[in-house]
Amino acid sequence: MADLTFISDLHLGPGAPGVEARFLALLEELAGRSRAGRAQRLYILGDLFAFWVERPALARRLHARPLEALAALARAGCPVAALDGNRDFGYGPVFAAAAGAQPLGERAVVEAGGRRVLLMHGDELLTADRRYQFFKRLVRSWPARFAARRLPEPVLLWMIRRLEGVSRHEKAVKPPGAMEPDLAEAARLASAAGAGVLVCGHTHRPGENDIPVAGGVLRMFVLGGWTEDGGTILDWPEGGQPRLARWPPGAPDATGG
Repeated sequence: MADLTFISDLHLGPGAPGVEARFLALLEELAGRSRAGRAQRLYILGDLFAFWVERPALARRLHARPLEALAALARAGCPVAALDGNRDFGYGPVFAAAAGAQPLGERAVVEAGGRRVLLMHGDELLTADRRYQFFKRLVRSWPARFAARRLPEPVLLWMIRRLEGVSRHEKAVKPPGAMEPDLAEAARLASAAGAGVLVCGHTHRPGENDIPVAGGVLRMFVLGGWTEDGGTILDWPEGGQPRLARWPPGAPDATGG
């Protein structure tokens, strides 16, 4: 058993040094607890990076410090696992080797507090946003993934910047309801996984929901996005109850797209 920490939506990259500093401080805190003999486990529920491509040289050049810090955390005895996000999907052997972490794909079920817990990034719950769901299928298609691995680096980075611009524009014009998770879909996916708890991110709107389901209640936690002030995480101590918390403690709340 171990204390569990869940995070998402840091969007690390060259333009986010403040967020990176907060993230590295969290990893050092978890490593210290682990070295002191209190077992820890870290789950990253997508969008750790602003983007990810399974190309070793590019990963080392753009994400060296976070990857090295994750590997150091794993060496300190704290296992790390990461889900795909909507920005950094496709984690594979390059990420695993560089970060000392376990790629989990799009969803995973873990045990915590004697309960089955469904983990996901959360973008699949935005069922009302059909434009986004189409775009997601497009960029995750086999041809798009193949091109990302083969294109010359300058061309790839130019395309990523263009896609980021499209994403910012789309967020700016979305109706408010488009970023609201579909609770019925959350209940359906959790039921299919046999889970009584669901943890996700993506919306940058941290909160908790009790969703009535057949035979009981589904407990849903939504993590927050990070800024240079920090982010909202989920702490689940061994033998205790899960709770949303700010990192670092006392940091102002962060919301956004």
